Amino acid sequence: KKGPANNSSSSSGMCPSWTEKKTCQQLLQNALDTLLVMDGLLLRGTPLSDPDQEFYDAVGGTPAVQSKHDHLKRCMQTQVEEGKLTPSERQKLLKQVSERIDHLNDELQAALSQSREKKAHVLKLQLEKAKTRQSAMEAHPARSPLELYPLKYQSKIQLLRKKLQPLKKLEQSAKGRLLTVKETRELSAMDEIEEEIREWERKSRGWFEGEEEFE
Repeated sequence: KKGPANNSSSSSGMCPSWTEKKTCQQLLQNALDTLLVMDGLLLRGTPLSDPDQEFYDAVGGTPAVQSKHDHLKRCMQTQVEEGKLTPSERQKLLKQVSERIDHLNDELQAALSQSREKKAHVLKLQLEKAKTRQSAMEAHPARSPLELYPLKYQSKIQLLRKKLQPLKKLEQSAKGRLLTVKETRELSAMDEIEEEIREWERKSRGWFEGEEEFE
């Protein structure tokens, strides 16, 4: 069975960043919602349509997708705790947790003013958890995407770029004069090398990596 986050290696290989894992998790949640509806039909003895049955069988049913969803959630939590976040991810998550802390503080004060001790106790635990998450993120500086997630074929790309450097120098030095036959032959290889670099970069791209993150 094939699909996003099919095993432990998929989440770290094709969804390395927190943002990509979040996108994958949302897709898995959508699949879970669909599967739960299908489970309800099956429990009532209603057969699935052929396309729905094919989808159900292909993803392995609700338990299989739930397992992948939970695994991805744990990976995301670990990533936050270890500070493996890009600048934009860190900023976004710090803003979210700060807003949650403010909201929990307001709810806690309201619960205490109404003498709702049980609710206040639950809110205190949630507030403590949110503050711990905030501290964990603040303890680690943001890191560049390339530092966190080197391209899958980075060594091949670096080798090709190394080959490209002398050709670019030749191209610059040849401006305003006629090229020799040898120089023309050498420069003709530039387009092919650049296209090969783009191809390896494309193959290095993650499943849910946006244009901004990939750049």
